[in-house]
Amino acid sequence: MTGITFVNTPGYYYSISYFLAAMLVIATNRKRIGRSQRLVVHGAFFVAIVGFMAVTDGVRQALFLPCMIVSISLLLLYIYVCCEFKLTEAGYYCARAFITGEFAASLCWQIYFYLLKIFPQIIDTATGRWIQLGVAYLFIFGGIYWLERHFQKEVEIVNINRRELITVIIMSASVFAVSNLSYLNQNALFSSRFAGEMFTIRTLVDLSGMAMLYAYHIQVRELQMKFEVDTLQNILEMQYKNYQLSQESIDIVNQKYHDLKHQIALLKVEANSEKSTRYLEQMEQEIKSYEAQNKTGNKVLDAVLTSKSLYCQNKGIGLTCVADGTLLNFIAEMDISALFGNILDNAIESVEKLEKPEKRLIHLYVAQQKNFLRIKVENYCEEKIVFKNGIPQTTKKDKQFHGFGMKSIQTTVRKYNGSVTAGIHDNWFELRILIPLVKRAG
Repeated sequence: MTGITFVNTPGYYYSISYFLAAMLVIATNRKRIGRSQRLVVHGAFFVAIVGFMAVTDGVRQALFLPCMIVSISLLLLYIYVCCEFKLTEAGYYCARAFITGEFAASLCWQIYFYLLKIFPQIIDTATGRWIQLGVAYLFIFGGIYWLERHFQKEVEIVNINRRELITVIIMSASVFAVSNLSYLNQNALFSSRFAGEMFTIRTLVDLSGMAMLYAYHIQVRELQMKFEVDTLQNILEMQYKNYQLSQESIDIVNQKYHDLKHQIALLKVEANSEKSTRYLEQMEQEIKSYEAQNKTGNKVLDAVLTSKSLYCQNKGIGLTCVADGTLLNFIAEMDISALFGNILDNAIESVEKLEKPEKRLIHLYVAQQKNFLRIKVENYCEEKIVFKNGIPQTTKKDKQFHGFGMKSIQTTVRKYNGSVTAGIHDNWFELRILIPLVKRAG
């Protein structure tokens, strides 16, 4: 039991562990390919990873690192093919999967080594080894899967840059080097010549490496969450400042139109010709038309609509609105400005991409549907949109700095226990919002 045959962990322990660790990454992150395609890819990479490590198991030390690089490259390719990752993200998760696989294999083999001393007749058989391996991996990877799902409750996607990738690679390489020191040089400072001690050192080092990588992952998550919260707050404040500026401008214009209305009335009395009278009446009708437009019953919505309408007129965009603004009175002013500002900004950004002016159309509806506030915006759209859980995903390459308009909409709606869904039909994009109406006392 303490002989040299027990020093080296069998290669299939590691190959299966690496594959399961990579598969766990794929199971807990966004996918690049469909389910049927993934089944084929899973089978192909299982054969490639397990087969390569079986062939190269027990190679001399000079070939050990090159073979490990090939194995890690297979893991990287496996994750990249299956997950919707950039190469930096795939490398980051591959490094974490590699150390996870190292830990699971070393722990499983140490458990086997321990059980072998207690139940040699049961464990020291092919059936016993495979049962022990299967049960150990079930608990180990089941626990890791639960941890990964737990970490994704608040942030589903962690964006990785080059600095974070390099940091994780250095950490993983250091853990791997220290954990394998006894196998490469038994006379080194932190090495051991005894099998039991070697297994313990390796397992504890791998466990420490996993803990270190998880701590770093949590830190990256928290920094990203803080960045998103700060960005959403900035968007909220920016939209509210835009509303305030729009409201000030509208108040000035309204005052001028009010004065002009009285001046026209005075000129009509003093007009000498029928032609002059008709001209003044026409001006009066235009003023009344201005006064009637964007009067929804909510001053914040009126200001946002007026501001966006003026922009749309300059850009040749047709914006129509049917809205009962009194339904919004239970929503804070800052939230109204952010919600409708982002809704209309997204729609305007979409229709501005259309070459034909007659297709640049936006329709906004605000109405009551039973006990819900119903907000719907429609705009003509010719681009291909990817949806996830009923929400459009940004099509821009740098996802870390885009898509916050939709996130802001979702955050605002969730604040009032509402829901957001979207869809596209016959080139018409539709965003739908339902918010429970607050019952008023009396």
